[in-house]
Amino acid sequence: MNETELLAILARGEDSRHQFKENISNVDSLAAELVAFANSGGGLLIVGANDAGEVVGLTAADISRLNQLLSNAASQSVRPPINPISLNVQTARGLLMVIQAPDGLNRPYTDNQGRIWVKSGADKRHVTARE
Repeated sequence: MNETELLAILARGEDSRHQFKENISNVDSLAAELVAFANSGGGLLIVGANDAGEVVGLTAADISRLNQLLSNAASQSVRPPINPISLNVQTARGLLMVIQAPDGLNRPYTDNQGRIWVKSGADKRHVTARE
């Protein structure tokens, strides 16, 4: 993904396949996003942009911390574990991390509290296994 493609996604706004976060510091919050995407066809989590799609950017330290957080969330806080792919994209406005969360093959996926999340439009919602 290049800068032009990424900026086009940001311009279209959030939807069921694209979620924007200025930054992430909580492993449980990241795990819930990954679970929702895995249960709902996959998608892109773009970190370094606000909800309006404006680039706020990340530092090199943010990228390092986010990579560790992503690894921990995907392997320890999502059941069964998933394998997201991350890509750092430099734009004229700042650095962004794009996390591609795969469509899960072993649904339902849960967070480490056993909650099942799915995408509902641009948001996520908690559901029961029957749903």
